[in-house]
Amino acid sequence: MITPTQITNFNRTDAELQAFWLFGAFCAGKNSDYAAKCLSRLLHRAEAKNPFDYLRELGETNIHNALVASRIGQYARLLKFIMQSLDLDLRTATLEDLMKVHGIGPKTARFFLLHSRADYPCAVLDTHILKYLRDKDARNVPAITPSSKTVYADLEERFLFHARLDFPHMSVADVDLTLWMKYSGRLQNDLTAPELPA
Repeated sequence: MITPTQITNFNRTDAELQAFWLFGAFCAGKNSDYAAKCLSRLLHRAEAKNPFDYLRELGETNIHNALVASRIGQYARLLKFIMQSLDLDLRTATLEDLMKVHGIGPKTARFFLLHSRADYPCAVLDTHILKYLRDKDARNVPAITPSSKTVYADLEERFLFHARLDFPHMSVADVDLTLWMKYSGRLQNDLTAPELPA
């Protein structure tokens, strides 16, 4: 369903877009491969239905049971997240709309927008992007995603500056994925990945 190393797609169907939104929330604090497996377990009976339609039919109690069966953890947070997501229009929702959903912060909202909307200029400040920023510009770069909007905005601007300089012919989404693969150790196994600047 979701392949973590191939997440950028600007032409998703509604079903794919909904699954990708769920995946973003499942990834919070989890390994992306594990999150993808748990999502697949959650939706394995959806068949031809869109994930949101399937989850609406399940209802709150059965969604909770399906989350437990998926073994994703954080059941209360994810149940509330799913219930608040079912009425979202994921094609038009703004960053602010997405961040109103329970459990969604700036990183997850930007992750969804960056990899589902063409030319969306933002930074997904995960540990990998922050490490890249520390390698480029060590001024006050934290090890974890900042909760302050001001600090996030400053780091985002710095990341976009360095990304344009280091990867002038790549989209921000491709830079994000390339850096994630490099700093997570996946790039060394992918011989087709672009060469990173020194």
